[in-house]
Amino acid sequence: SKDMLHTSSGNQAVEWYPQHTVELAIALEAMFKISFPDYYKIYKKAFKAGQWIQADPGPWLGHAIVWKLQVLPHRDGLDAGPTAIFNFGWYEGGEAYFTDLKLKFKYGPGDVITFLSGDLYHGIGERKPLQGVDSYNITPGRIGNVFFSPAKSVEFLKGHKEGWFKSTMGGQLPTNL
Repeated sequence: SKDMLHTSSGNQAVEWYPQHTVELAIALEAMFKISFPDYYKIYKKAFKAGQWIQADPGPWLGHAIVWKLQVLPHRDGLDAGPTAIFNFGWYEGGEAYFTDLKLKFKYGPGDVITFLSGDLYHGIGERKPLQGVDSYNITPGRIGNVFFSPAKSVEFLKGHKEGWFKSTMGGQLPTNL
């Protein structure tokens, strides 16, 4: 989001997150590669062209943190292909619902679901925060994480070489200097 880059501390946080979650990103990438091999090839190629944070191993172009919000049924119509979601926190409940399929899955802290979020209506059931505050003074609740790639970005990056986005500032600088 634009608001992350308004201050130097916001910019540092954008760099900090992938540096400190690289092992998690690699595990999610392995799940993606096995579950959706054809999409994986497309995503990885687009990611290599569009990568802008060096520590991020990809293959998703976008990451979002859903901080203690209720997620009602929706489709992510702007996303291309598979999305990975996982969460952590201290709460009860919070099952994952796929309403058009009439399915409900256990979705507790640490569980991962990879699915076509642009095609399937999905939401998270009500959850109840547990009592107390942790050692970092964080109040209980559910913190969701979403790894995704916007369809327009994947399409735009087709045909560009590895490192293109960073070396040209997303096409704003000439490529032949």
